[in-house]
Order: sequence, then structure tokens, then C-alpha cells
Amino acid sequence: MSPDEQLNALLHQGKGVEPRPGFEQAVWSRIHAAEPATASRWGAWVVPVAVAAGIMIGLGLGVLFPAARPYQGPQAMLVRNGSLTGAYLVLASGGDHE
Repeated sequence: MSPDEQLNALLHQGKGVEPRPGFEQAVWSRIHAAEPATASRWGAWVVPVAVAAGIMIGLGLGVLFPAARPYQGPQAMLVRNGSLTGAYLVLASGGDHE
């Protein structure tokens, strides 16, 4: 006897099992309750648009802000006027100290 025939014989020996009334409806209600809630329409497009806008603003400021400041030479970039290092640089270079 093959394994399939043995299985069929065992299945036919068992008592018929009938599910209780409303079993199928209970299973489907549990399946629907377990499904994740769908996102709202606002969340579907507002979040990606806000992220894209933030990235564009950040890139725009990162590119345009340094370009809007006039070039002041290498000393102005390294030493601020009025700081201790700036005062020393003025004195060391022989310039007037304010």
C-alpha cells in the first residue's frame, strides 16, 4: 500500500468534522481585524511632498547662502575682527589696533 493510499484510508476512518455555525464568518472577521489600517489620503502625499520640499530648501540654502556673501579674503575667513587672535594679527602685521 502506497503512502497516499494509507493516508486516504486514515482520513476515511475519521469521524466527519463539522464546524460550528458561524465559523467561517468568525474566521473572516478575525482576518479583517488583523489587516493593517490603510493610510489616510493626506498621509499618502503630504509626507513625501514635505520631505521633498525640505530637501529642496536645504539644498537651496546650502548653495545660495555661501554665494550671497562677498569674498573677504583669506584672513577674514580665518580670523574675526575684534577677537584676541584678530587683535594679535593686526599688531603683528604693523597695522593700527582699534
